[in-house]
Amino acid sequence: MKIRYLAPAVLAVALTAVASLGFVPAAAADPTTTNPATFAQLQATLEAQLAARQVQLTKLTAAVSASTTLSASDAAALQSSLSAETSNIDALVASVPTETTIAELRADQQAMFRDNRVFAVMTPQVNLTIAADTVDANAGKILAGDPTIEAALTARQSDDGYARAAGLFAESTAHATVAQSAMTSQSATVLAQTAAGFPGNEHFFVQARIEILRGRIDLIRARADLGLVERWINRHPVAP
Repeated sequence: MKIRYLAPAVLAVALTAVASLGFVPAAAADPTTTNPATFAQLQATLEAQLAARQVQLTKLTAAVSASTTLSASDAAALQSSLSAETSNIDALVASVPTETTIAELRADQQAMFRDNRVFAVMTPQVNLTIAADTVDANAGKILAGDPTIEAALTARQSDDGYARAAGLFAESTAHATVAQSAMTSQSATVLAQTAAGFPGNEHFFVQARIEILRGRIDLIRARADLGLVERWINRHPVAP
């Protein structure tokens, strides 16, 4: 079997093509085997990738801080994960400019992906947890107001349309209850995912999106039913 050797010029062109795609090649641990310009391009590409992740982590941290619907435990879990990943990425940002070999760049890039997964795992964790907790909080508001609505309905049992209004109220409560109960498990599942579990854990995020959408639909139905009930109550004042 013949072994073919790539000429230095051919190797440089191949490495340049790889650099343009943002991947650090696994071969060639010594920078002397790589065109210096190609090494610099690979280094700059990795620095840009890391900078993008710093920006994203800043946005995610701000989103968690600004949320008024995140539960205290979920907010704490997200803040802890974001703090850890920010420290990891910042360390890589400081390290990459000092690297001198392809092997070192390759290790830094693998750490950026394998140990952090800012876009693939951390981003959906933040967005989906906030979304789930928002559905949970809004459903809770509806359920918290139920005793007042129920008392108003009870005071009008003899009025025309009471049976329909009571039925709509029951449906509203049921939709809000379903929405709220589903969100707790979704938040827990999403937060349990790790960078090391990617890509095998992607389906958890997909399922969470589906369940959150269902929860939002349940909220829409709950609010619509409740709106009809409130209008009926307003049209039937209690006799003095």
